[in-house]
Amino acid sequence: MIKEIARKHIIIVGKNSNERHKFLNGLIKGENKIVYRFRPNIQTFSEYIEQVRELFPFIPTTWQEQNPKKWTRNQIWDFHLDWTNNTHSILIVIEEFGDMEIKWKYEIIKDYIQTSYYQEGQNGNSLNFQLIITQEKNEGIVEILTPIFGLNKKETRTEEQVILGKLKIIDLDKS
Repeated sequence: MIKEIARKHIIIVGKNSNERHKFLNGLIKGENKIVYRFRPNIQTFSEYIEQVRELFPFIPTTWQEQNPKKWTRNQIWDFHLDWTNNTHSILIVIEEFGDMEIKWKYEIIKDYIQTSYYQEGQNGNSLNFQLIITQEKNEGIVEILTPIFGLNKKETRTEEQVILGKLKIIDLDKS
């Protein structure tokens, strides 16, 4: 299972937040990737973007003073995805993501998985980065992501097959 986990993005669900936190810490203990850990319980896209701005090194800390029209939330998100796409051996951890605004929650998860999907052609099956999310329930994540995912034109797999190939859901209630 360790080999499988190292090659996939992970969503940890079930039990309570303390148990998920302990499991996550055990999972990433000794990891030789650079770990970027968001603060737990982010609920809005604005909070998420502020965390991105604080955690990741690609956006100037004075972005608002430089040119407010230039650095929009969506641009920060785009810069973040570009940076993630071109950075290797990183682990992004978002704990207790279940209360995030629904629209943005699935958009964020989709964009991370889609970014690694588009990297497949460049580097085979190895991940440039890994995403780990914890939340209380699964909520049918694969079913929600499937219709909004978007595949390459030459893709022979379905959206669901790609997502299941990229994502491992660990339900602590069933383990």
